[in-house]
Parts: sequence; C-alpha cells; structure tokens
Amino acid sequence: MNKSLLFLLFVLVNLTVSAQNKTIEDTRLKKHVLYGKVTLEAFELDICRDWYGPEYKKYKAKNGIIKKLRKLSFKNVRIDLILGSWCHDSHREVPRFIKILDEIRFPFENLNMNALDTKKESPDYNAKANKVSRVPTAIVYRNNEEIGRIIETPNQSLEKDLLKILSKN
Repeated sequence: MNKSLLFLLFVLVNLTVSAQNKTIEDTRLKKHVLYGKVTLEAFELDICRDWYGPEYKKYKAKNGIIKKLRKLSFKNVRIDLILGSWCHDSHREVPRFIKILDEIRFPFENLNMNALDTKKESPDYNAKANKVSRVPTAIVYRNNEEIGRIIETPNQSLEKDLLKILSKN
C-alpha cells in the first residue's frame, strides 16, 4: 500500500472516532457529560476515569455463568447499551457489563453504545421511540428483533440476566 493511501485511511479512521465520544455541558448538572454515540475509548476520558476503571477491575463475574455464556452463539446478536455518564447506576453497571462482554468474547463490533444527557436525549439515539426511560439499559437483539432488556439494575446478576436473554430461541 502506498503512503498516500495509508495516510488517507488514518485520517478517515480518526475522523470517525472523533465524531464519537463527544461531551457537552449538561445544563441541569452544570458539568460535562458524554453525549451521543460512544466507543470504549470514551471511558478513558477524565469524566469517566474515576468510576469506569475501578469498577471494571473490581467486578468478579460468576465463572460458571461466564462458561455457559461462552458456549452460546453470538451470530446475528447485537446489543445497544444506553447509558448516562452522570448516572450512578451507569457508573456501577456499565463497567461490569463491558467486563462480562470481554470475558465471554462478545464481538464488540456488535455493541452500540449511546450516552444520554440528563434530559434523556442524544443526537444519535431516540430514547423515547426506543422506550428507554432509565439508564443504563441494555437491549439485546437477535436478527434485528429485540429478545430482551436489562434496565437500570439486573434482576439476578448481569451475567445471569444476559444468559437468560441469550438462551431464548
């Protein structure tokens, strides 16, 4: 590959990433929050650093459930994870959920994350149309059909709830 083509590819990748992981000053909180489509790199930003890394490292998923989840097929499975970087439930559950996805080797290209402001709005996601009123909300799809949700806090545990959802036909 010639140098010009490599440079163009580098610029395009950086433009795509810079279009994500935006922050805005939330008018209700008077502080910056994530806003819109985000990637895992967003959690390295200063506004997430204090809560994301420590919770990710601390969480220990139930190994037996992780083994069961690894045996499942993720073919045609997509997860939309809607969060609020201002929300204490998101501070707790999002790092745990990402750690579980890491441990089960979920294909992260099938994870779409979107951050809402305190008005539950985003330029890239219509929370009202998707019936998302609390964050975090993980919506699991198979073949573009919703098969389940984990809303705000899990019923049993994140990994058990995810296993129950993904075990559906």
